[in-house]
Amino acid sequence: MFGCIHIPNFVCQAVLRLEPEIRVLAVAIVEGVPPFVHVTALNTRARKAGLFDGMTKTEAEGYKDVVFRERSPDIERSAHAALLDCAQKFSPRIEDVQPDTVILDLSGLRQLLGTPTEIAHGIRDQARVLSLHARIGIAANVDAALFAARGTRGILVIPDGEEARALQDFPLALLNLDALTDETFRRWGIHCFGQLRDLPTLPLAERLGQKGLRLQLAVRGQSSRVLSPTSPPQEFIETMEFDHAVSDIESLAFVIRIFLDQLCARLLSRALAAAELQITLTLNLSHEDAVAATRTFTRSIKLPIPSTDTKLLLKLIQLDLATHPPGAEVQKLRLEAEAVRPQHLQEGMFVPQGPEPQQLQVTLARLRKIIGEDRAGSPEIVEQHTTQTFRMVHFTPDARGKAFSQRVVKKSALRVYRPALPAHVRSDHGAPSFVQFENQRYQVRDAAGPWRRSGQWWTEHRWGRDEWDLVLTKGDAERLVVKAYRNLVNGAWFIEGQYD
Repeated sequence: MFGCIHIPNFVCQAVLRLEPEIRVLAVAIVEGVPPFVHVTALNTRARKAGLFDGMTKTEAEGYKDVVFRERSPDIERSAHAALLDCAQKFSPRIEDVQPDTVILDLSGLRQLLGTPTEIAHGIRDQARVLSLHARIGIAANVDAALFAARGTRGILVIPDGEEARALQDFPLALLNLDALTDETFRRWGIHCFGQLRDLPTLPLAERLGQKGLRLQLAVRGQSSRVLSPTSPPQEFIETMEFDHAVSDIESLAFVIRIFLDQLCARLLSRALAAAELQITLTLNLSHEDAVAATRTFTRSIKLPIPSTDTKLLLKLIQLDLATHPPGAEVQKLRLEAEAVRPQHLQEGMFVPQGPEPQQLQVTLARLRKIIGEDRAGSPEIVEQHTTQTFRMVHFTPDARGKAFSQRVVKKSALRVYRPALPAHVRSDHGAPSFVQFENQRYQVRDAAGPWRRSGQWWTEHRWGRDEWDLVLTKGDAERLVVKAYRNLVNGAWFIEGQYD
């Protein structure tokens, strides 16, 4: 068996998929260069109002309460990708026929997905999840399934051997005939599949040749066409260009939420999840800055755990844009998701419960907004001869877990001052004896060192220093343990941090 998914009025549905709030209105899709802008697609309400394809936009503006949208190849490309995702949820072997039509091989899926009728209803429900209203045809012949989807208003399942009877009332327009053949059939009084099916085969071949025989076999459901499977790329991109530039983040977040709903639904249909989001904003700059009028603003958000949680992803994008505002009105929005297989963390039996990675990511995003982009994350040791011993990298939870021990291990931590605090040091016999920093004078009770470190002597950023661990006292109560160093280049002293 073969199935066909057809999206009627595809150009209009592609727009309504991203703007569901205007479905109840009369919508006209226009294209062209002013003043030659004409209507190219209409929804049902617009047709009932009296609009028709091909009329100029000026004529259409004379009708009341009509919403106009520019035709967008990017939006149609995203809708077509959603259609492919819908088909691949049910079968790995699909043929990309046209932007609005996909054929899939249903062989061997009965035990997994049910009867052909159940499969057809499942395909239609999945299309609705992706905000597409589809027509489904299923037959034992590729062309018969194609005609069934294009000719029905819902679902049509044709049993094997009954193709000719099921297709007999379909109009010849479904064959996409050339002008000469269409005129010939019209002069003969042939207007539907059944009339073409009943024509005598030999006279038909004498007048139209092999093309006539192929058309007759097609309407009888006996064509020899085979499925030509394709491997569409996995691109999860949603794009929209606004009629009027958007200036506030809240209005932009409304569109981003719709994008995320669509992307997450598409990812789930392929059993995938988003590992990284990239948002690209085309900014509408002032006329005075004409040189940079086409500048774009791009942000990437990496996730610790691949996710399809729309609320989580929206919150991360909002926090990131609040921390890094675009600085100008947004004319175009593009959102792309990097898809990977979902991961599942397995906690150990004796590992203490930690926070959920998704919620922890939101917390880290809020911290970055407060303290800075490079001050929250996971520390990573820098294996270079530099004074910076570590750097902050993106947080990724450890999926392996670590065994928990009841044994208490005493450890000390170094609270690093950034930047290091300048200090005045008096030395006796080569070791510090008094230290003054932050307007406080301390006596050195104990000192360990020096440990000499140096690096990058082959560059202009060469450095060298002697490091000390010092126990400082001030009176009887106050006691500090600090890490200090003397810069060998200029002889200056600094307090690098304090031990806790």
